[in-house]
Amino acid sequence: MCLDCVHRHRWISANAQPVVDIAIIGGGIIGVIMALGLAHRGMKVIIYERASKFTETGAGFAFTSGSREAMRIVNPKVLQAFLRVGAPSKDRFMRYFDGFTTGVDEPSWQFPADRPGYYGCLRAAFLEELGRELPEGVILFGKTLESYEDREGEKVVLQFTDGSIVEVDAVIGCDGIRSRTRQIMLGENNPAAYPSFANIVAYRALLPIESVVAAMGEDKGYSHCQHVGPGAYTVTYPVANSTLTNTIVFCKTSEAWPDSSKLLETCNRENAQKAVQHWKADIQAVVDLLPEKPNKWAIFDTADHPAASYTSGRVCIAGDAAHASTPFLASGAAMGVEGAAVLATLLDTALGRTEPASQAAKDGAIIAAFETFSNIRLRRSQRVVTDSRAVGDICLWQNPETGRDGGKCFADIWPRCCHAWEFDIGDVLERVRRECDGLLKGYHGNV
Repeated sequence: MCLDCVHRHRWISANAQPVVDIAIIGGGIIGVIMALGLAHRGMKVIIYERASKFTETGAGFAFTSGSREAMRIVNPKVLQAFLRVGAPSKDRFMRYFDGFTTGVDEPSWQFPADRPGYYGCLRAAFLEELGRELPEGVILFGKTLESYEDREGEKVVLQFTDGSIVEVDAVIGCDGIRSRTRQIMLGENNPAAYPSFANIVAYRALLPIESVVAAMGEDKGYSHCQHVGPGAYTVTYPVANSTLTNTIVFCKTSEAWPDSSKLLETCNRENAQKAVQHWKADIQAVVDLLPEKPNKWAIFDTADHPAASYTSGRVCIAGDAAHASTPFLASGAAMGVEGAAVLATLLDTALGRTEPASQAAKDGAIIAAFETFSNIRLRRSQRVVTDSRAVGDICLWQNPETGRDGGKCFADIWPRCCHAWEFDIGDVLERVRRECDGLLKGYHGNV
């Protein structure tokens, strides 16, 4: 797509901010949320997505009450889109059962479900609703980033694999766990440019809920249940108005993943059955319901080699591109939404304090916003990544200090959950505005 075509779409804010061209690399859920947040604040934004249409991998995910408030701050339309497809958990508790030890039927530990206030939905359904909210022409499909150049005093130049070149004022990489933006920004020889295999695979399937109820009973079959044990960990919960059960079997492996560019493959059901062959009969019965050739996912994250910064110059990374997490804290997507709220607020704040006619001042505002974003988000988001990895080890009985002791498991996991759940986005936004103002004074002294 030529630059002239891109320039057909423009939003100009009512408060005389400088007009900025922002490229978002990646049209997944966080990329679209980011675009809606920036457009809502009068900025010109184009999403460049490598797929030919909207696609989302994975089945379901959930958002806490705090992350739903972050959606509202990004753009009320984001929250409205989510509420059209999301629903609250009907469970009073999030229960963790011993799936291995015969005769142990009560939960090993449990959390009050109203503490995080999870609402769950199907990923594809949420992305479809978000896509309906995008202004016309905001997303270009079939655009794979090849490289970029960020030269002082000039626009950032993006080059795509189809040969097209685009010039923009700023770039936000929301291109997921295998982010090309991250690779270029951090350097292709930097281990932090790539995610690492967590030595866990997941077998996933959507199963008819009546079959799961027949295997596990009504109490477990109609609720969100997690079963822990040696080297494996199962999660089952209703989706699609309680007609289907999202079923995940996590398994520890000592084998290296053969191809980090391909995180999904089909396999034989026997692989998952072998992992729980000595478990309780009801868990074995659920695993027996998996398709003969289920999807097998490699679980990667950024825990081993975290990025030292989420920005360089007028380029930054967000969402999984910045802090991809394992799913064991159920907070990875929430971190992306929080980040979108912070970054949209920062860009709006910085550009609103900038002389519209000054290119240098505009560049300084963008850099100040991106640096503040990295400074504020780095510690929290990376702690969630490492905490999620730790929770996975506990649930797979890989932590020698907690073992299979439910009390010890709860004592370790609970504070990690509270850190992920308890987040006051309003307080954080006040703090980021102050920090951004301080950086702006150093760039152009007009605050």
